[in-house]
Amino acid sequence: TDKKPAIARTFQDIPDQQSLDIEQAAMMRDLGYRGGSTWEELLKSPRVLIVSEAGAGKTHECQAQQRAKWEAGEAAFYLELAVLAQSSVRDILGPEEEARFDAWHASQSEVATFFLDSIDELNLTLGSFKTALTKLAKAADGKLGRVRVVVTSRPIPIDQQIMRAALPVPKLSDPEATSEEFADVAMGNSRRKEDEPSIPEWRNVALMPLSDEQMKQMAAHEGVTDPDALLTEIRRRNAEEFARRPQDLVELCADWRDHKRIHTHRDQVASN
Repeated sequence: TDKKPAIARTFQDIPDQQSLDIEQAAMMRDLGYRGGSTWEELLKSPRVLIVSEAGAGKTHECQAQQRAKWEAGEAAFYLELAVLAQSSVRDILGPEEEARFDAWHASQSEVATFFLDSIDELNLTLGSFKTALTKLAKAADGKLGRVRVVVTSRPIPIDQQIMRAALPVPKLSDPEATSEEFADVAMGNSRRKEDEPSIPEWRNVALMPLSDEQMKQMAAHEGVTDPDALLTEIRRRNAEEFARRPQDLVELCADWRDHKRIHTHRDQVASN
């Protein structure tokens, strides 16, 4: 089981007109670590694309959100895009998941959340990406208005039109009501007040790197008794960018916990 702590990660919106590439990822890092949207805010939108580099924690975050929703009794499913491209949704779901999927399908108002993770990105071409999304749309069988979809990707060119074409947000009779009613159902809230901002149907966001405080929190959870000393050493070795990715920070914590130092070959990786 994944024992990483529940750190409240934040997200920054990526302007629609900008390309999602490595330079974009660097720009997102430069925005800093304050502010940003939380998962609660993000999941008010019916369609979300999370773009972040490898090791940023996308998979862990999606799995944790899926578990939380599942344990709360919601219809929530985690699927790998590369697997979905090869199989139907029902073939991937276990018996208990399939039963909850059927119950959602038969309901009139419940929202189902699908976390589609591109964990195996080397095997995910644009063709298989489109196939995977089409299979989810087929499984929804006309219920896309009650589906929330979160897709993850590394900063590589992804044809967002594929996603928009395969998983459109159906328009209700009142065009202003779509995302608002979706949010009411999903969050259990009454209709939003007039002075509150409207909720976007589509959101493109980057998962922000760990802040200093989040790095210390994770280090403590990983058994580091002196997180401040570790952070000082990380800065001294110019490994901050490397250490702000959870996957890499866990390795640094193991080095520090066992040897009170950071292995030099990882420093070299960080400086490349």
